[in-house]
Amino acid sequence: MIRRTLLAAAVLCLAAVGAGAQQYPAKTVRIVLPFPTGPGIVLGPLLAEKMRDAFQQGVATEVRAGAGGSIAMELVARAAPDGYTLLIVSPILTHTPLTRPGLKLDPLRDFAPISNIGAIANLMAVHPSIPVKSTAELIRIARARPGMLTYGSSGHGGTFHLVTELFSREARIRMRHVPYKSVTFAVVDLVRGDVDMVIGTKTSMTQFFGTGKLRLIAVLSAKRLADLPEVPTMAEQGMPELVVENYYGLVAPGGTPPEVIERLHREVARIGKLPDFRKAMARIDFDPVLNTPAEFGEFVKKDHAKWARVVREAKIRLD
Repeated sequence: MIRRTLLAAAVLCLAAVGAGAQQYPAKTVRIVLPFPTGPGIVLGPLLAEKMRDAFQQGVATEVRAGAGGSIAMELVARAAPDGYTLLIVSPILTHTPLTRPGLKLDPLRDFAPISNIGAIANLMAVHPSIPVKSTAELIRIARARPGMLTYGSSGHGGTFHLVTELFSREARIRMRHVPYKSVTFAVVDLVRGDVDMVIGTKTSMTQFFGTGKLRLIAVLSAKRLADLPEVPTMAEQGMPELVVENYYGLVAPGGTPPEVIERLHREVARIGKLPDFRKAMARIDFDPVLNTPAEFGEFVKKDHAKWARVVREAKIRLD
């Protein structure tokens, strides 16, 4: 009798969960943004607008910037795993928990991947006074002048600090780090000649293309860019580990029901194919990259392993 009662209770519980998933969404969905500015601020509201039309429910965005994205990440990781609190992520998803171990966040455990939405290409640029046209030439100069060349980044422990550390370790060179509040400020100082090299987003450099104020020597994408066909990839220059794009994806709290994740994934996949969405994203050099939750999860796993090695070897820690 007790066994039958427990079994009936379990069946009712599972039925309730299934019904809840089928009814999703039944209330307002919140998309949390961990950035104060940049492409994510454009992506978040546009994604919310398109979801709102399909869900017939409120979809709101909420900016929770600060501490390398950790404020937003902690908020979402600790939210109810029901699909009503989501997070727009970038490379901070994997490197912030590594550089701030006091957070006790695990990107592979605490978040459920929904989809990679797209990416913005990263470029390596030098000031024209540096007589190089390839990464090999840059490496030769850096080895001849250890610690003399300078590079700007978006801040200590930030994405472009880690990317340049990865480059330095693969090339076996040493350069001096000059951190800024954003990579845009670093690029401005690059064209002034205050730093020698910057790895940053295409968006942060576009206004200086064709001005002669900086020289592009590599793209960190898997293939050359259609509008910059003369710029070789890092992989073409013998550095396949330097395929690093500034991606943006969507995740939910870990433990969110698979049915809800799949519902959200279908919606993101639909939105990503809309012509007006693609047109709006193209204005910020955003290339749609849509994949499945499993594919995005595997990408995050590999990304985490890559930056774990860099953070460990470079001894980068922010807390």
